[in-house]
Amino acid sequence: MSETDVYEPLYALIRTIPRGKVVTYGQAAEGVEGVRLTARMVGSAMRIAPDDVPWHRVVGAGGTLPIGKISPEMLLRQRALLEREGVHFRSDRSNIIDMSQYQWLNE
Repeated sequence: MSETDVYEPLYALIRTIPRGKVVTYGQAAEGVEGVRLTARMVGSAMRIAPDDVPWHRVVGAGGTLPIGKISPEMLLRQRALLEREGVHFRSDRSNIIDMSQYQWLNE
């Protein structure tokens, strides 16, 4: 079993997030049934996610991008991918998303 196989239930959930919507690491952790995950574990899983997993749709609490947790290049890539999907940030200099508009809740 590969390292990513352990996270397959999480990846299945992340694949269902619609374009232009985001969830927090904590929401993703709580949204996986039958597996106990923490927000930190979700972050680790997103760093090694297979290509078909929209990892960029998982953000920090309050809609923040994980500054300092990933390389500056990956931060720019995440922001660009989200913007391409229509997600707007509070300002050009801010890496914070308005969660009241873009947060997806798996109801």
